[in-house]
Amino acid sequence: MEILGLSTLATAVLTGLVAGGVELIKRLFDKDWRAAITIIVAALIGGAGGLVFGANFLVGMVFGLATSGYITIAQNIAKK
Repeated sequence: MEILGLSTLATAVLTGLVAGGVELIKRLFDKDWRAAITIIVAALIGGAGGLVFGANFLVGMVFGLATSGYITIAQNIAKK
């Protein structure tokens, strides 16, 4: 990803963030409220953790949503 000027960490976080965001939208359209709320809570917990560890709330939310995306990616890999 050096062509785009993204670091390895930024690339990894962006990949998880997109996967988590897409999964959240998919669950909302499917009216799967339990899964949607779980994803939202992961983002909020990440935001709170960001504040605790010296980052800001938004950065923490990005990492929380990205972590939810990593779980989605892992589950899809495990299905195959």
